[in-house]
Amino acid sequence: MRALVLVLLILLPAKLKAGELQKLIAVALKNSKEIQKSKIDYKISDLLYREAVSSYFPKVDLFYRKTNLTEVPSYSFGLPGLPPASFSLFNRSYYHFGVNLSQPLFTGGEITYSVKLREKEKKATYYLFKETVNRVVFTVKKDYFNLLKARAAVDTAKAYYAAAKKHYEDVKAFFDEGIVPRRDLLEAEVKLRDAEEKVASAKSLYTVALEKLKTDVGVPELPFKPKAHLTYRPVKLSLDSLLKTAYSCRPLIWYASMVKKAAAEGVKLSASAFSPKLLLNLGYQKTDQYPGDTYSSTTVSVTLSFPLFERGRRFLRLEKAREERRKAEVSLKDVKEKVRLQVISAYTKLKSAAARIKTARAQVKEAKELLRDSEERYREHVGTSTEVVDALAYLYSARSALNAALADYNIALSELEFAVGKPLLRGER
Repeated sequence: MRALVLVLLILLPAKLKAGELQKLIAVALKNSKEIQKSKIDYKISDLLYREAVSSYFPKVDLFYRKTNLTEVPSYSFGLPGLPPASFSLFNRSYYHFGVNLSQPLFTGGEITYSVKLREKEKKATYYLFKETVNRVVFTVKKDYFNLLKARAAVDTAKAYYAAAKKHYEDVKAFFDEGIVPRRDLLEAEVKLRDAEEKVASAKSLYTVALEKLKTDVGVPELPFKPKAHLTYRPVKLSLDSLLKTAYSCRPLIWYASMVKKAAAEGVKLSASAFSPKLLLNLGYQKTDQYPGDTYSSTTVSVTLSFPLFERGRRFLRLEKAREERRKAEVSLKDVKEKVRLQVISAYTKLKSAAARIKTARAQVKEAKELLRDSEERYREHVGTSTEVVDALAYLYSARSALNAALADYNIALSELEFAVGKPLLRGER
């Protein structure tokens, strides 16, 4: 079990204590019911492996039996001139005490293949545990970046509201002085109400994202209030190298590979049923069954057994084991194909999000300049209110697109790390 604890630490990024995301991951790994169940499964597989190994050692049975007879056989005889005499062949009440030891000498590989089978199953369970840990880590990362995305949406909506409110106040002042028509005031008021609605909607989505993160971390309240912001760290990754890394590092592939190897040992184990078995038996018995004496004996025997006919059961078990092996081979191929698809999908999302970030940043810059120019033109009475509200909407849309692209980039990178089975960046993101 200590090995599993070490795995949890190794799978975390290097700067565990530095970032709030890593702290949330640490809490989730501690509280995750999936990981707890995986630990139990690993412990069970370890116990089954030890049980298989124990078959190498001798088996010792100790017994004590007390017998009371209602009738006992007796023998009668007589001599000339004497009355007939009789004696019992057994005591009416007697005990049996004994110790038996049996040691397998040859089993046709049954014990060896059983141990190898359990060993492969234990390793498969270990890799499944690692896959579970990676999945929990990815889920928390995805929730975390969605939370940052939702908070950024709230900030963007508030900035949109503040700008819309300022424009409304400017329009109202002009309207009160009779400089602009009532249409401009109504247009500014509609935009202000739209901004209020977007703030309320963004706050609602933030609440949902926060609850999702708390649920997956496994706490009623987060241990701290996340303060980080969405960031962008360009990474240079090759799809071919990522696929090679996934095939060599993804725990799910190792799990399927170990299941295949275990199935191969299962075929050998089933085939061992056709071999003879050689067993050494040692025994010691002691009894007071016979009158006037306590009898004891020691036995040594070697038993050779060879199954001849079992109604076809051995053949059916062997064929079943072969089918299990074929199934495991197909499963391994299927897992590799799915992992390949996951890597390509995450890589494509990452490249797409990176391109969107570049475009969105340019749009935000343009939108800020457009809004500033539209506001100045409106104050100089050479522009219209429609130009300002359109610029406000364009800036809000550009900022929203940038936030979404940043979140999608970080989520795609986390998904790619999960797909390949190892971190791609050191430290915080």
